[in-house]
Amino acid sequence: MYEVALDEAWEIFDAHLDGARSALVLVLSARTLAERARHALNSSAAALGYGPAACAFATLGTQKRAEGDAPLDDQALFLLTEGLDPVCLVAADSAAARALARAYRCEVPAGAQSRVFGRTCVAFRDFDAMLDDAQDKQAAWALLKKLPRFGER
Repeated sequence: MYEVALDEAWEIFDAHLDGARSALVLVLSARTLAERARHALNSSAAALGYGPAACAFATLGTQKRAEGDAPLDDQALFLLTEGLDPVCLVAADSAAARALARAYRCEVPAGAQSRVFGRTCVAFRDFDAMLDDAQDKQAAWALLKKLPRFGER
């Protein structure tokens, strides 16, 4: 049952998805994240016990350009997330945090940890920009450490 939902989610939302197919961590962003941000998030997930390449990356826009691709609306974001069924969520920018908040009708404050439909979620104003400054990197890592270690509840 779960494998069917996972396969369907990847098929339906392929233009918005990249990364690990059976991801434990779903990273959402308004636009495609820079390679350094993707690497940092995968490294952080590995440090928390999720293993290498544990992240799937979803964009509100599209990652792969194809005719007829449309941005994710709130219902589509909900279906994508539930289809992938990750252990935890990362909103990489404020637009992604607002989209999750609308889709799940809950608060997803930037710069903080929250719960989204039973999942731990951390949200950033702009994760990619935080990598430019050593102090901001430390703050980003501190927030990412609020995600549960793999196997913990």
